[in-house]
Amino acid sequence: MRDVSLLAPADGRPYVYRGEPLDVPRAIEALKGALLHVSETLPGRTQLLQQTALALLTRRHQLLISRAGTGKSLYGDSVFSQFEGDVFKAQFSQGTRLETILGGLDLKQFHEGRLWHNTAHSLVTADFAYLDEFMNANDVVLEAILGILNERRFQQGEQQEEARLHTALAMTNHLKFSAISEPILDRFMFKASIDPAGDTLNDLLIDLAYARHHGRAQPPEHRIPLAALRELTAIVLGDHPDRRIEASHDILFLKNEIIDACVARHAARQQAAGPGARPATDGYVSPRTKAACRDVLNASALLHHRDRVEKSDLAALRFVLTIIPGNDRALHDPGQDIFAEALHSTLQGYTEADLETVRELTAIAQSFHLYLHGIPIEAQPAHRGLIRFVLALIGKSSWHDVTAETFLEALRGRSIANPRVNALREEILEEVQEYAGG
Repeated sequence: MRDVSLLAPADGRPYVYRGEPLDVPRAIEALKGALLHVSETLPGRTQLLQQTALALLTRRHQLLISRAGTGKSLYGDSVFSQFEGDVFKAQFSQGTRLETILGGLDLKQFHEGRLWHNTAHSLVTADFAYLDEFMNANDVVLEAILGILNERRFQQGEQQEEARLHTALAMTNHLKFSAISEPILDRFMFKASIDPAGDTLNDLLIDLAYARHHGRAQPPEHRIPLAALRELTAIVLGDHPDRRIEASHDILFLKNEIIDACVARHAARQQAAGPGARPATDGYVSPRTKAACRDVLNASALLHHRDRVEKSDLAALRFVLTIIPGNDRALHDPGQDIFAEALHSTLQGYTEADLETVRELTAIAQSFHLYLHGIPIEAQPAHRGLIRFVLALIGKSSWHDVTAETFLEALRGRSIANPRVNALREEILEEVQEYAGG
């Protein structure tokens, strides 16, 4: 589980960016090379850096939980120093005011009777953010941050501004639980915990690194252009005009099964812990996070220079479903075992025949939704491959011959041994029956 595959250089040697134009393959290697450069400053952080790579590529945020003196500030400075862009930094306490993150009030506007923040150099206009002792902030400040982290938008009365924020690294030495903190924590798709206790080798490596940098970030001679990072993110999120990363239906099915298996195992562990035990932070996966895990699979594929998600990419779900050990040589974390068991049992639980059936059932469900909308599908190039596949499955030569009864017959006539795959068939059948009244 402690592989460095996500950051492994394509040709075996880390790419050093020297200011040259970056196409997509070079930008991927430049990103990996930059984070490997950080690992020279902060040894024993390969798992944490892999998680950070995924956060950067998916334009999401990372929460680091640890006690004082574990190099959190050095880590944040080192990561963000690899990229062009404005960095917002703040240390939070119960007394932190909104003006700290949103900018001070515009006095001219204030005297005219309007509350208007001057957002220059604030979280609203930053490309990256380093939020220290994040959970010490009061709920009012946490709530204000919520929209910027998730919606990338600052809204207060008449003032409506788009936020540029790409990725935030938040640090805390504790977690507090309140009405606002739970949704805030859910905005941090990636979480890690840095255990200060390592081993003799880890301590020695830190000593050697400290002798070189004395606790200061070592920025590269040439920083990676923000535009290059944004292009990679656009590919991962499906916003690029020319490039996409595809994932087959059975891969997405396995993604959801792994997540469900992880949640079930966490629930069992929580129940075994008895009443009164605090819920595990990594024991809940919101529907939003479950769907967004697709982006993590895309990011893993992109880091391997692929335009299609493969089964091997499912291992990257670990960086979302568990609190990653930020110290590679820390004591063993049971959460990693839970994920490993969920991944193994899920992959072993489905044969290739089962997955082919999943592909067929999902294609039937997808085409049924298109049928419901009465779209002239055969005339649309984007759907031709799907329709040809489905027509062959249901034994029709033309989409014009398809009725709701056709879908019912195709689903009823299947005998599926795998109970989870059969449950999928029954769910699709129930939906078709609800429409057809049969």
